[in-house]
Amino acid sequence: MTITATVNNDETITFDWDENDPVESVLNTWTEQDFLYAILNWSKEAIGEEEYNRIIEEQLEKVCNQNENESKTQS
Repeated sequence: MTITATVNNDETITFDWDENDPVESVLNTWTEQDFLYAILNWSKEAIGEEEYNRIIEEQLEKVCNQNENESKTQS
């Protein structure tokens, strides 16, 4: 059983697994949302809710600032 995750040049992540493996085949029906939900929940458990929330807020602020800067350069 080997599930691999690859970070692509565009910063997306591609997951690969054995579609015929009895355990891994459950992933055959997962949607992008299913993967995101699993990753976010595992992250929250692994680092703790307080640290998780701090990181999420930091990333949201970064994205908002990028969007703001892009809007200024387009106008």
